[in-house]
Amino acid sequence: MNTYLKDITIVLISYKSLKKIRKFIKKIPPITPVLIIENSFDKKIKKIYKNKKKIKVIINRNNGYGSSINLASKKIKTKYFLVSNPDVMGINKNSLINFYKYANTLKKKFSVIGPHFKNASKKGHFQTSLKYDIKKIHNVHGSVMFFNKFFFKKVGFFDPNFFMYWEETDYTKRALKQGFFAYQLNKVKVSHEKGSSVEVKTKKDKENLNYLYTWHFIWSKFYYFNKHYGKIFSLIYFFPILTRIIFRMLLYKFTNNNKFYKYLYRWNGLVNSILGNKSFMRLENITLITDLAK
Repeated sequence: MNTYLKDITIVLISYKSLKKIRKFIKKIPPITPVLIIENSFDKKIKKIYKNKKKIKVIINRNNGYGSSINLASKKIKTKYFLVSNPDVMGINKNSLINFYKYANTLKKKFSVIGPHFKNASKKGHFQTSLKYDIKKIHNVHGSVMFFNKFFFKKVGFFDPNFFMYWEETDYTKRALKQGFFAYQLNKVKVSHEKGSSVEVKTKKDKENLNYLYTWHFIWSKFYYFNKHYGKIFSLIYFFPILTRIIFRMLLYKFTNNNKFYKYLYRWNGLVNSILGNKSFMRLENITLITDLAK
């Protein structure tokens, strides 16, 4: 069993998530390598773990979730690696052993293996029947992903144009075209405190973070559809979505409802994606659109 635990690297993607990372690492066996990609330039986390032989911290420019995973995959030395958000609960010795054992028993190459989410009622957590220990699925949720490093590189890494959201959907779709299947391992059960990896201190910070999520989700969704189905189909598909966004913006603007800003960011993200602009929105400039609308 110790061999299993040594041959998996835990990859944690962080943006000022120190408290959650410390809590997460307590559940990880000390012989399992851990690689933390810190995207905030906060060097405090590096100082804390500088004397931990099995824990390595890389301070990185914030180029997005997928880009951080790509960077990590080039640094790890183990056969397998498990990417997890720091706010996921349930990753421990037993779950790592199960991931390893089932990855080795799969007869065909796989793109990624995801767990069963105990709080799967939250939108976006892909699930399949618990009847089987492991089952082929269309996609996995990006908060927990188990990879074979060799297969991951064969598929071609994550598309770095995605900053946040839809990168795992794009990855599994590209992988499937090459004969790499995605799986859900029901033997591993986790809970995801969705949207809470970034530690915020004020109500305003939380609001800005939600605007950031809103902007990137719609930007990435259009980019994904445009990439895989073409511009004409994507414009037809998104036309009613754009229409609803505009209607709600007008409604909330005239009723002085703060929901106006939510749809303003959604509109801005979608329009920028349609125009082919890069995914530029970051926490540092999140108030820009709000200020312009006032």
